[in-house]
Amino acid sequence: MSRRWEAVNVRAQGLRTHLLTRAQLASLADAPDLHGLATRLRALGFPVTDTAEPSVAELELAVRRRAAAALRILARWSRGRPEVMAVLFDEEDRRSIRALVRGAVERAPAEQRIAGLIPTPALPERALLELARAPTAAAVAALLVAWQHPFGPALAETARSAAPDLFRFELDLDRAVSARLSSTARRAGGFLATYAQETVDTANALTAVALAGAARDVKLRDAMLRGGRALTIEIFLRAVASGSGTLAARTIANALGAGLLATALRTRADTPAGLEDAVLAARIAALRDVARRDPLGPAPLIGFGLALRAQTTDLHRVIWGVALGAPPPVVAGELVTAA
Repeated sequence: MSRRWEAVNVRAQGLRTHLLTRAQLASLADAPDLHGLATRLRALGFPVTDTAEPSVAELELAVRRRAAAALRILARWSRGRPEVMAVLFDEEDRRSIRALVRGAVERAPAEQRIAGLIPTPALPERALLELARAPTAAAVAALLVAWQHPFGPALAETARSAAPDLFRFELDLDRAVSARLSSTARRAGGFLATYAQETVDTANALTAVALAGAARDVKLRDAMLRGGRALTIEIFLRAVASGSGTLAARTIANALGAGLLATALRTRADTPAGLEDAVLAARIAALRDVARRDPLGPAPLIGFGLALRAQTTDLHRVIWGVALGAPPPVVAGELVTAA
């Protein structure tokens, strides 16, 4: 058992004590308006500007900065450990780049593109803001290449197309992330290698659900990422051929039988967002069990990273729920944070 995770795990465990509980999140969803929500968030330590009429963007910024501060602490204690960068920070960068490319293709406002994202050492807040203002997907890719971000070159070729295909963008990005993660995790071995394989399986499952019943100009075998463990090409193709996202999720779950991915697929396959939430919740629960058995391994650190992602997702929903006057029980029922 390696002791090299001990120091960073201590920091992660300390940061975990500052995460909100499900009860606290549900209480925030019950705020009467954005001013009341801002007051409650400030009381919980979020850096919300004290203004008479706080906006959604201001509250989102406070949530983003709180999450970024936590990751900066972990980055400081993880210097020289590429496995941490690949497993924890690369995944956040993937989520951010995917959202920013989608926003550019849909010509969404910059504030909408950046909502719910978490700054990382490679893509700090200023970089996310600049990417959110990029007029096209090609401009997003060009900035990443100029900044020498490791995922920039993977997007550059697709970005040069006159009408870039969003699915191909995301597939290119997923390939780059999974290749870097698998390479790093193989060198690290042990639990990290298993975790990397599960991450690739999850990405492939989500791709199969997205492709099922959709008209795509893509070779299906090329759409499946390499480096997974449980999800084979036969299961993948069978799921895509099932005809709908719900049937695809059921096909994969039945083929896998057990495990966190199969459980998540059975729990929520009604929407892509719901499925991703279910996968995130299942992974957090599984990592909590691993951390109990091996507290000096990487599971506590990765578990905190995913719990921080869940909190950020939940707060994004709470903010918009209060802004739109959604019933608090409905918002609370969508929370990813388990306890």
